[in-house]
Amino acid sequence: MRTILALLPWVLAIALLVICLLEPRSTPWILLGVAVLICWFRHSFWPERGLIGPLQIPAQDAFLPNEQVQWWYWNGHLQTEDGRRFGFEIVLFGFHDFHRIPVMHDQLVQAAITDVDGDSYAFEEFVEFVLPDRTKNGFNLSSGKDNKVTASGGGGSDHLHSEVGNYVLDLDLKSDTVARHCGGGARPYAVGGYTYYYSRPRMQASGTLGIGGKSYKVTGTAWFDRQFGEIYNAISQGWQWFAIELEDNRQIMIYDFNGKDAHLGTGSITDALGRTSDLAAHQFNVTVLDHWTSPATKCTYPSGWEVTVEGQKFNIQPLVKNQELRGRHKFWIGPIYWEGACSVSGDVGGKAYVELNGYCRECP
Repeated sequence: MRTILALLPWVLAIALLVICLLEPRSTPWILLGVAVLICWFRHSFWPERGLIGPLQIPAQDAFLPNEQVQWWYWNGHLQTEDGRRFGFEIVLFGFHDFHRIPVMHDQLVQAAITDVDGDSYAFEEFVEFVLPDRTKNGFNLSSGKDNKVTASGGGGSDHLHSEVGNYVLDLDLKSDTVARHCGGGARPYAVGGYTYYYSRPRMQASGTLGIGGKSYKVTGTAWFDRQFGEIYNAISQGWQWFAIELEDNRQIMIYDFNGKDAHLGTGSITDALGRTSDLAAHQFNVTVLDHWTSPATKCTYPSGWEVTVEGQKFNIQPLVKNQELRGRHKFWIGPIYWEGACSVSGDVGGKAYVELNGYCRECP
């Protein structure tokens, strides 16, 4: 049946061409031709939406052409051989939404480096009006012809490259653990839409970090997130998101809509054996302890949290106050948000990355 439907526009187009040749002044036929072409274009090029069943990994590490929004995201905590500490973020978004926004067919690429001991932060952003190539069971992503940001791999073995200001980062990441959030199925949003979401927490990271032309060996851990679905409504709400790595080798993910609707929050815990269990909203609580106002945008963000998970309390603090990523998208849309490396103390110590989206609605 689908084959017949796919061929039907072609049959109609050929018939229309013959009729127009016989009756070239026939305006109704010309209008019909336009309608047929529009129908054919939509059928052939506009992706079909809808739920796709449980996660298939590593197949869905690859670019998924039918998804409205998707991203590949990494953050991590690194240190040099002499103990100097750094954080990093690399994220590549794919937007493919002819239904809502006809020109939304692009990639947004962002990368950042946090120099913890130097109390500084640098970031870059790139926009590409092409979608990624699809590769089997993996990805081969780039910020453009200059390849200033690239990510390749899949199946728990990734290579990352980013050039941010005076920093050049090259990392190899490995992990056998996959955290399937929401039981590996689609999570509907109360605000509309849904998401598929999985992570590879605590990936082992090794590589080099160039600083001003000098190269340093670095090691540490990284967190990989893969998410896709109908996510625009959630993006417009904004969120607090926590990726927490504890010293007892548990990894905790927590997400809520900017603390406004606690009942909409969700999370998961991955234990030392790699087993993931979901957290309902009543099983955790996030209390904001302080705020920080950006000198660049004048936007105010939470800055310090007490996070309670199943009775255990954790104090999370930014390692650098200013970790605001201000997109340089003067001709395109994109977020301004805070994304940063943090410390964890309390019942168990550790490290965290926190993302705060939706707190800054200004345009750069």
